[in-house]
Amino acid sequence: MNEKKEENSCGGYEGYMTAEAAMIFPAIFALLIMLLYTAFFLYDKCRMTQDLYTAAYRKSIIRNEKALDIKVDTSGYFMLGSCKAEIRGGSVVKAGASGNMAPALLTGTGEDGRVWEIKVTMDARKTDPPYSFRRLRRIAAIAQMALSAGEQQ
Repeated sequence: MNEKKEENSCGGYEGYMTAEAAMIFPAIFALLIMLLYTAFFLYDKCRMTQDLYTAAYRKSIIRNEKALDIKVDTSGYFMLGSCKAEIRGGSVVKAGASGNMAPALLTGTGEDGRVWEIKVTMDARKTDPPYSFRRLRRIAAIAQMALSAGEQQ
């Protein structure tokens, strides 16, 4: 019995494309999904950094020590399951936030379903802008008086 295998015009066997597609396309699809989750993760991290920077700056310019705490709205982040933020005052304002993101492809691989964690901290020095401007003007006035006194002599 002579069995002859049929070859297609490409020189390969029938059905090779189906087997190749069954292995390659799911891998490419999973890679694209992970790329999207990474983009969402980076977006949330950048947004959280911006929100904390703004909050720390606003808290640092308040002169009254009994001023109300500034709240950071963490409800609008894109893919974070839970997020908390806190701002502590003093001579240096410290703002920090952390949140968890569990991509659907990886859920269950980390403890408590937590796979990716975002942590951001910001520090801002407590300032008094009006005092700084007055001090700068006072120094400039003293320097100008010294220069004009030196020119008169």
